[in-house]
Amino acid sequence: MDATSPYLLQHAHNPVEWYPWGDEALAAAKEQNKPIFLSVGYSTCYWCHVMEREVFTNPEIAALMNKHFINIKVDREQRPDLDEVYMMATRLMTRGRGGWPNSVFLTPDLKPFFAGTYFGATAQAGRPGFPTIVTGLADAWANRRPQVLAAADNAAAAIQRALKDEGASASAPLTMGLVDSAVSEMSRRYDRRLGGFGVAPRFPQGYTYPFLIDAAQRTGDEATLNMALHTMRMMAAGGMYDHVGGGFHRYSTDAQWRVPHFEKMLYNQAQLTRAYVRAFQVTGEAAFGDTARDILRYVDDVMMGPDGQFYSALDAETDGVEGAYYAWNQSAIRDTLDAEQRALFNDIFAQGKIPTYPGHLHPDGRVIYMRKPLSELAPKRGEDYVSRRARVDAFLAQLKSVRDQRKLPRLDDKVIAGWNGLMIDAYALAGTVLDEPEYIAAAERAADFILENMRMQDGRLWRIWREGVVQQPAFQEDYAYVIRGLLSLHTATGERRWLSAAGELAHTNDQLFWDEGSGGYYFAQEAPDLIARSKSVSEGAIPSGNAVMVHNLIDLWLATGKAAWRSRAKQTLDAFSGSITRSPSAFLHMVHALQRYIETEEQNVPEPDPKPFDLSLPDLSEEFGVLQPLDGGQHVEISVVVQPTRVRAGSNFEVRVVLQIEQGWHVNVNPAPSPYLIPTVVDIRGSDLVELLSVAYPRGRLLEASYVQEPIKVLDGREEIIINTKLAESARSGTTASFTVLVQFQACDDARCLAPTEKLIEVSIEVTE
Repeated sequence: MDATSPYLLQHAHNPVEWYPWGDEALAAAKEQNKPIFLSVGYSTCYWCHVMEREVFTNPEIAALMNKHFINIKVDREQRPDLDEVYMMATRLMTRGRGGWPNSVFLTPDLKPFFAGTYFGATAQAGRPGFPTIVTGLADAWANRRPQVLAAADNAAAAIQRALKDEGASASAPLTMGLVDSAVSEMSRRYDRRLGGFGVAPRFPQGYTYPFLIDAAQRTGDEATLNMALHTMRMMAAGGMYDHVGGGFHRYSTDAQWRVPHFEKMLYNQAQLTRAYVRAFQVTGEAAFGDTARDILRYVDDVMMGPDGQFYSALDAETDGVEGAYYAWNQSAIRDTLDAEQRALFNDIFAQGKIPTYPGHLHPDGRVIYMRKPLSELAPKRGEDYVSRRARVDAFLAQLKSVRDQRKLPRLDDKVIAGWNGLMIDAYALAGTVLDEPEYIAAAERAADFILENMRMQDGRLWRIWREGVVQQPAFQEDYAYVIRGLLSLHTATGERRWLSAAGELAHTNDQLFWDEGSGGYYFAQEAPDLIARSKSVSEGAIPSGNAVMVHNLIDLWLATGKAAWRSRAKQTLDAFSGSITRSPSAFLHMVHALQRYIETEEQNVPEPDPKPFDLSLPDLSEEFGVLQPLDGGQHVEISVVVQPTRVRAGSNFEVRVVLQIEQGWHVNVNPAPSPYLIPTVVDIRGSDLVELLSVAYPRGRLLEASYVQEPIKVLDGREEIIINTKLAESARSGTTASFTVLVQFQACDDARCLAPTEKLIEVSIEVTE
């Protein structure tokens, strides 16, 4: 009850006897010789809310939990170090699946022996009901403890290995060729029609687009630039962007960017502001600048505190209904807009259906999205972009005035140092490029807030501030992001104080987190409650602290001329060179830093000394029925047949994707029979000459499986998916048109479903007269 975390406070009245992570909880587990149930989430996590309502408020389930376990709640945004360790446990134990809520069972010495994500009160879609898990694991602890402890020891060792291997690798040459390889890898997965990379769900990674823009500026390659610009246009047109109120939702549930998962995170607004400002800077297109301004207007309205600080997130749901604040039905639009405005609305916007989940509340209405980017629609209607934008803004303002009367989703008002640093960086850049002095002033207010309220007397940072209370010493990413913001402010204002503060924090960051043995920065300081310590360089929703720090070190070197900063940048790049070389596109922000480094200073790096990358875990499936093979593709053979193989320019042709599914296994139909299952999806990638027109998916057959309550439709045996495609008029006779067929599927047997698998198959056809 005395917690300051909004997430923990949401669970304060549960019948579960929750502990916060700390000495009291850990001591109780040892004294009572009970295993720990660790539940990790965050305040705006929709499925965390669902699990609370279905499981943690159920007195009978709570009684089981209280009897057999010490139950601990962790806010992942408050303790990202713990979240990283135990999310790695979940990914390893479920062979790649992860997410929140993260549900992990630990021994009293904090080693995991079972892990998963969301579990319902009853069995559903391959996940056993939570009471079944609790009673089964309690029985294992009581009657098979040696096996449990052995499994936990093996799991802890695997986590330590995985985190160590991710952050330490044999050195390899760092050349501009790695930048080119990253671009090439991304190009293979790029969706030329819809923008983006991979298939649904689609998460915007704000650091991706500036990287592509800078890579294109170096080479002059229009295709690389267009990967960024087209994706950004499509994102801003889709329903993932809040056209009425501004700002981006966390991700799109579909490949068209139409229907979002409705959380709004501060880090998304920060990174996407920077991306759209950068796009405006290199193209001069007004639409990119307008999108950046709209994001910052939303942040000003909702996520900025009275002293200039930035709040963390806005929830997805209102009173248990996800998307209720954002959905519009036809009657609401009709009551708000006049006939002329409705005609313009219908010309520009369409409405996407929000997915429904059995047993969940659903909003009355749909998500609005643009039929095409406004910059494309306006000329087709004989109107310039600026004029049409003004007319659209007028009726969107009316819709906003109506929506403002609705109950706002819950605001997570904690202040996270690192996320504020990202937002300071975005405001400072936007103020400079868009010539908006008030943005720079906002960045200065936020920076002053961090330095005055979230800095200790010895110069270290706090990570969390809420209602005047500071908590949790900052992690390496906090230092990196805050330094990033301060350096951008120095660039925007020329004021020495921001550069001085950045340099001071960079020295503190070195003292706290630098690995003197192998180089690179640890995520956290050593602590007795951490079973593993990571040096992550991989990218997720936000860039790694190590990558951001290399950018910072380059800027400190350029701003001060001090060779020590340059040396530290090189040492950090060297520390992760082997990982980068293995998969450049998995480390885009670090590769981006590498490009900047090479452009400012030539370097020589030793030849590589490869080391195996082993993430193996012992098979615990006999004990707990949880571990699954990593590659579901071993149960499905895929071949592609093109008919005809010789095609005239401008003609249609057929691509048949043949699935040969192992006996006893199946894949899901499209659309998937459950929100917890992954549909089988095919798409065309890698060519501007081949256009996907339509896809005919098989209807499937009914199957009764143990992981669902009712029969579902599936595909099994031999199945064909037919893609109707067209060869572009511009294809030249006598040449070969090559393209890639992307196939995503989830293999299941009658008892479980494996992690999703993605395959890329290269195909070519002859162009004839």
